[in-house]
Amino acid sequence: MKRWINQMRGTSEKAACERVPFAENVRGDFYVEDGCCTSCGMPSTVAPELFSYASGGHCYVSKQPSNAIEVQQMIEAFEVQDIGCIRYKGRNHAIQMKLVASGEGDQCDGLDHDLKALNEEVKSDRRKKRASDE
Repeated sequence: MKRWINQMRGTSEKAACERVPFAENVRGDFYVEDGCCTSCGMPSTVAPELFSYASGGHCYVSKQPSNAIEVQQMIEAFEVQDIGCIRYKGRNHAIQMKLVASGEGDQCDGLDHDLKALNEEVKSDRRKKRASDE
């Protein structure tokens, strides 16, 4: 489902520049895109200290990760989210690599050319694995 939504929304550089963070997000590199949340509750199952919910049910990043454990929890939140609302706009290469390796590279607003190519390889490998498992 997440892949279908991302295809419908587009993942081009232009689309990444047009993404708007939900107003309640705290300042920082991780954010939840405005109007995207379906109130699935999944991110808070793996990173409850990092996410909160607005009165209307929209989730947001209420605390930016401040240590390695919290960064790992945030990466796990990317992996369990339903439709790709959590995004990363930072330039930390290690975090970008972790997101690409976990299959969430499309959720980065600005990957350099090499990481974009690696992201495409990871997605292709995952598609092949799913096809062989079926």
